[in-house]
Parts: sequence; structure tokens; C-alpha cells
Amino acid sequence: MNSRLSRVRPLLLVLAVALAINNAWAKEVSGPRIYSDVRVVEEGRDLAGTELELKIEGSVATGVLRIYDGRCAEPVPVAGSFSGNTIHVSGEGQGFGKIEITGSVHSGRLGQGDHFDGTLRLERNHTTEKIRLKRITKPHC
Repeated sequence: MNSRLSRVRPLLLVLAVALAINNAWAKEVSGPRIYSDVRVVEEGRDLAGTELELKIEGSVATGVLRIYDGRCAEPVPVAGSFSGNTIHVSGEGQGFGKIEITGSVHSGRLGQGDHFDGTLRLERNHTTEKIRLKRITKPHC
């Protein structure tokens, strides 16, 4: 009886660790994530770049897009889907018209942090650009 218990204990420990990791990952995925390529220009006075703040709950992605060109950018609400590591969200902003963002979230490896690779389409500007945003802890504004 004691030998059976000693065989089962390692399996129970592995199962407990796996459940704890899965629980932590689920909480991480559902919390807000901010991806940005915003940089400071003109001697520290202006901001330029793109920032995407996302909250993922199951297969639904919601959040805010900010496109900086000077001071703080007006947040544009976005919503869409999340499947695997692929995100597709869209919204509408006053200055940009319809906005579509499609891309993939990648976990950090080899010294790189989490990042988002994708495309940003701005209907009113008739542009589609590739974006690569790195994960940051808080929005710039």
C-alpha cells in the first residue's frame, strides 16, 4: 500500500503543477495586454506610433487602439475575435474611419519580450501597414 502511494505522489505533484500553470496562463490571457511601438520624438515633447490595448476573454478580443502623432492620442474602441494566437479586431475612429487590425501574438523567446505582428488598415487614409508592437506594462497616456 505504501509503495503505491509513493508511485502516485509524483503524478499528483505533476498534475497539481500543470493545473497551477494552466490557471496562471488563463488569468494572464484574460487580463489586459498592451502592445506598442510608440516612441518619443522632438526632444521629448511628442509621441509617435501605434498602441493596442487588448483584453481577451475566450474567443472574444476587445480593447482600445491609440495612434499617436504629437500628444496623447484619442482612444478608438475595437472589438473582434481571438483564435489560437490570431487576433482580428476592428473599430471606427473620427479621423481614420474604419480601422482593422489583424495579427498574431507571440510569446517572448531568446531575450525578446511578447510582441504582436500584424497589419493595420485605416480606411479613410486608404493605407495598410505592417506593425510590430512589443508588450509594455502601461499605456503612454
